[in-house]
Amino acid sequence: MKKAFLAALCSACIIPGMGQIMNQQLKKGLIILGIVFALFILAVIAIYSLLKTTLSDASLAHATPQAILQKLTLQDFSLLWVILGIFGVVWFYSVLDAFWTGSRKRKPSEEGGQ
Repeated sequence: MKKAFLAALCSACIIPGMGQIMNQQLKKGLIILGIVFALFILAVIAIYSLLKTTLSDASLAHATPQAILQKLTLQDFSLLWVILGIFGVVWFYSVLDAFWTGSRKRKPSEEGGQ
């Protein structure tokens, strides 16, 4: 059970996919890591696009930070919410899968309560 908990903790707190790699599921772990990396890159591009759209307005050339923030809040953040939702699903799957796989791979000596 210790290995299952450690693998799930690694997937939850460090990087999704690390628990799978600890459980010797290299291919699955690398796929999850790749998905997380792609979502990160997509989020950076989406944020850059939102900022570029907001700051390209000529009326904001000498605006106060409050005016810029107000203009930014009017932007459409739906793509970022979708990215965050997909990341949440991948993260949740990664944690549960790492725990389940780790608990199935228990050694007989661990089942005896030692």
